[in-house]
Amino acid sequence: MSGAAITSENTGTASALRHALGWLVFGNAAGLYLSLLLLFPNLQLAQWTYGRWVPVHLNVQLYGWTSLPLVAWLFSLYQVDSSKARSWAPAAVWAWTAALSLGVFHWLGGATSGKIFLDWQGGALWGFVAAQALLWTVLAAAWRGRSAEWTRLRRMLSLAGLAGLALVPVSLVFAASPAVYPPVDRTTGGPTGSSLLGSSLIVVGLMLLLPRVAAVSTGGGKSRGIWMFFAFSWIVFGVTEAMGGTHFQAIQLGAMLMLLPWAWWLPCEWSRFEWPAGSRVWRAAMFGWWALLVVSGILMYQPGVLDHLKFTQGLVAHSHLAMAGFTTSFCALLMVLLTGKRIGGGWSVAVWHLAALAMIAVLAVMGWREGDGPSWMPGNPAWREWGLVIRAACGGLMLWVSMLWLLERRTI
Repeated sequence: MSGAAITSENTGTASALRHALGWLVFGNAAGLYLSLLLLFPNLQLAQWTYGRWVPVHLNVQLYGWTSLPLVAWLFSLYQVDSSKARSWAPAAVWAWTAALSLGVFHWLGGATSGKIFLDWQGGALWGFVAAQALLWTVLAAAWRGRSAEWTRLRRMLSLAGLAGLALVPVSLVFAASPAVYPPVDRTTGGPTGSSLLGSSLIVVGLMLLLPRVAAVSTGGGKSRGIWMFFAFSWIVFGVTEAMGGTHFQAIQLGAMLMLLPWAWWLPCEWSRFEWPAGSRVWRAAMFGWWALLVVSGILMYQPGVLDHLKFTQGLVAHSHLAMAGFTTSFCALLMVLLTGKRIGGGWSVAVWHLAALAMIAVLAVMGWREGDGPSWMPGNPAWREWGLVIRAACGGLMLWVSMLWLLERRTI
């Protein structure tokens, strides 16, 4: 990634970012509709129930808004837009969007594996695999055309990246199978501490890589220690994942505690780099959400806390903390680095984060009260109704802001 502003020739990167914002708007609209259904069940559209819209909302945010900025990043890393493969890059993006659209129709029709974020089944699954294969082909063609101009180290690392990306469609087919399921905490039905560590380390890896390809090192300090700890964390993940266990056991609690140093260490690591103008607000927001995500995740995993919050709005609050807070900030930062332009005015950024924070706080309080017992279920207590109203209002604000961002960036 060079950090240079996108021009009209950079069609692949620009297309991926526009599609990402489009999916953000659609995902937010689906989320707002879900929040309104909780208040007004009569708004249900035929057989498209709340349960069918949930995977739509979740998967659109993950595979649309979250994934397509990463696709744009790949285009930049492999210099697709300055290679002979550039004319195929927008086609790869459209194929991705078409596959995700097919998934939406499948999920609304009730075709799903029942596995959160892995709902791909039947034609939707193979359509998405085909889209991933096309994307990989475009990246490989760009590598073949441009790698001769790169250093030997970059050429080998990018080739290794292609090898790793080739495994993604295979892994998706395997993981989406209803016959396959990762180790779970049998006391809660949720993930083990080690599986939470592993999924978080993937994000940590991206955050370690980004400054090294998008910013300029100031030369201060050394990073050997952080890479050693990163490698050690993966070893801990492998050992504890093989052992399994529950959140009442020290080994799984210890796996979660491995995340705590990253709340401090990553911002310190990023401070050793000089960043483009316009990225500061999103860097600050990203690390603020990241620290809150790590600390709250560790606290929520503790015995007594997780048991109180499971199957309540408290877990919904944590997922919004991850997606609406941290992930959105990370993706917006990527867009700034790829385009050289700010995302939204200062006020729209503030509205987004304040609305997200208010929604998360309200959902967390609701979740804790729901965990006190089932007495609220037969009726509609005022605290829950007002909580749902505030949730819907925050969702409306976030939808509005995302629409503004899309309109501002429609000519990327």
